[in-house]
Amino acid sequence: MNQRSSRGWVGPAFLLLAAAVLLAAAARFDLAIDQAVYSPSFPLAVLMEAVGWWPLYLPILGLGALWLNGWGNRVLGMILLAGGSAALWVPAFSTFQKRGWLEGGSFVLGGCIVATVLVGALWGRIPGTQGALRLRLVCGAGVWMMIAVNAAANLLKVIWNRARFDEMLAAGSFDGFTPWYLPFGSGGSSFPSGHTAAACGVLLVLLAMDVFPSLARHRTAVGVLCTLYIALMAVCRVVIGRHFLSDTVAAALLGWALYAIARRTGIWKSALVGLRNRLGAI
Repeated sequence: MNQRSSRGWVGPAFLLLAAAVLLAAAARFDLAIDQAVYSPSFPLAVLMEAVGWWPLYLPILGLGALWLNGWGNRVLGMILLAGGSAALWVPAFSTFQKRGWLEGGSFVLGGCIVATVLVGALWGRIPGTQGALRLRLVCGAGVWMMIAVNAAANLLKVIWNRARFDEMLAAGSFDGFTPWYLPFGSGGSSFPSGHTAAACGVLLVLLAMDVFPSLARHRTAVGVLCTLYIALMAVCRVVIGRHFLSDTVAAALLGWALYAIARRTGIWKSALVGLRNRLGAI
């Protein structure tokens, strides 16, 4: 038991060490790194900017789909599903247009929203009673994670008030640059990276393994994949010039910290006990 507990800290310890090294490097080379790798039209970075933040918000659609199919208020479920679909696709299309990937596209946008609603509605019909109860808990936890991540990230943005690289580049001066360890900057919302924090929404898959115990044996592999996805978003945000390295590292730390806290709260543990009791009564 003690050996298993010790092994459980290897991953977090490695992530903390890596983050510390990256933040130390960023304290000196943040601006130089952005200047060296800046490529605003890099395709993968544009794609991640458009849709890479979706994982944090997909639980809204999942919860809406389940409610629409009788596992909650049907009207509210339809509102969540339709509104959530629009909230994903409208910013994505806006990004594609801004980056020169798309002109017009209102008809396509509408089609994507409608298709997402239909797919969500059909998906909500698939799980049986036990599956629906489990998924409802996972999606509900995801919504609370979404609220927590957004609240924390936006509070830090207000406090740090750090200027973005691409905005300073457009202004023709980097006089407003401030290192990551100094809050109350010259004006902006660079620190921490909201997109990287949103990419941490993939960590909900790890939380779901508490709800689906049969998947728990894959926790390490899934944790590695989640970390790689978050790292990909972080790199893309630096390459596209919207953030500095330190912005993305701080956001990743924030997302991982909130996941770790959520998994260890009494609220989550009580929710799991309640779920087991409901499943046992079926």
